[in-house]
Amino acid sequence: MTRRHVLALLAPPPPLPEGAAPGRLRVPVLVTKGDLANLEATVDAKPAKVEQLKGPQDDLLVLIVLDFSGDISYIEAARTGLEAAAKELPPHAWATVLRAQDGLRVLQDPTGNVEELVAAMNTYTGGGKAGLLDTVEDAAKLGDRLLAKTAARVAVLCCTDGSIYNYREDYTNPVINSSDSRDLSRRFPDQLVREKTQKLISSLLNRETPVWIVHIHYRVDTINEAYQRGLQQLAEATGGEAAICRGLAEISGAVTNAFRRIREHWSVFLEVPPGKSRNIVVGLSAPECDMTYRQRFSVKR
Repeated sequence: MTRRHVLALLAPPPPLPEGAAPGRLRVPVLVTKGDLANLEATVDAKPAKVEQLKGPQDDLLVLIVLDFSGDISYIEAARTGLEAAAKELPPHAWATVLRAQDGLRVLQDPTGNVEELVAAMNTYTGGGKAGLLDTVEDAAKLGDRLLAKTAARVAVLCCTDGSIYNYREDYTNPVINSSDSRDLSRRFPDQLVREKTQKLISSLLNRETPVWIVHIHYRVDTINEAYQRGLQQLAEATGGEAAICRGLAEISGAVTNAFRRIREHWSVFLEVPPGKSRNIVVGLSAPECDMTYRQRFSVKR
């Protein structure tokens, strides 16, 4: 995959239908033991044809989305992990760097050049409002555009330190009537953030791109804990993973581990029977293979 090819993939595409291409679905798979030889698949409990497998030896494009707005010591620890991960990218892997604040913006065009990636990540200073919740769906949409144009594996990695209190939108569910013990806003202060993350999850079920999230600054208050749980649920719903770092010592390792998992993930192409827009459930199995994979998709025709 040449640089010119990858840049062309990021160009604005012609209008495409949302969700999986008709007749085909890409399922992200993480193999922990064994291999995918003799893989069998089902869609809605009916046998489905495995058209193609793409694995660690195949082309990969990673969309690195940075969302830093807090303590510089946490940011520096994340940069250390990001630099180490960039140095471990194989020759057939490319990465692009984007920022999440004030909309998704490109900081570095797709490249396999480690120095360019590190320079872009180090130049980004963060600050301002948190932007992950506002941009993760756009990042997944961009990933799907790339999937529609290439056979390469594509994944999103979001690295964030955001607090739920630092978003432009207020997710704090303030108490409406402090004198009323039956006021639900007193009993469920995290309701708004839970509703937001569930809405995002529903939207991302229309996408095929797996999302990894590394949150580098764990916070213990009720609403931030709900936010952090929501990020984990969001990543897992797409076939990716999330890590919530509870201290500086965990950050660099969490970032490099996320990159490793992205490098090692498989993309399984399944034939999907024709039909109307619907929610589907995927099942995969292979002899003597331990794996995790995304099971739920919302396919739009």
